[in-house]
Amino acid sequence: MKGTLFFVFVLLFTGNVFADNSKTADEYFKKANEYFDKKDYKTAVLYLDSTIEANPEHKEAYAFRGVCKYELKQYRAAIEDFDLALILVKGYAEVYFYRGLCHKELGEDKMACDDWTEAYNLGLKKALDFLMEYCKMENDKKGKKK
Repeated sequence: MKGTLFFVFVLLFTGNVFADNSKTADEYFKKANEYFDKKDYKTAVLYLDSTIEANPEHKEAYAFRGVCKYELKQYRAAIEDFDLALILVKGYAEVYFYRGLCHKELGEDKMACDDWTEAYNLGLKKALDFLMEYCKMENDKKGKKK
């Protein structure tokens, strides 16, 4: 009987912790935004880590943390965060765009162009500038340079 009561207590307590985590995740995320706006990306990453710990399905936190890591020139780590964000939200154009920037910085031009193409196809118009500047376009095959 003691074991059953303890188990019920643990379930009730754990349920309350999860309910509080959602609010806590939003609070951490708000603080991360404040530090991001100040260009304090290292501190923003710490708050985003806490956001994700409190709510592992917080898709914006992964995307935002990826942008912070991009700004910190941590390109591989940023790509990992962008990949996680894309697992949670398939059509995230800005994530494809930033992941493309990371690939470009790492010299992975084909992957960068693939990501910018996807971002453009999802409606992110600024990706076209990067496609035209860094990627071979259809007219390149005809000998014209864009």
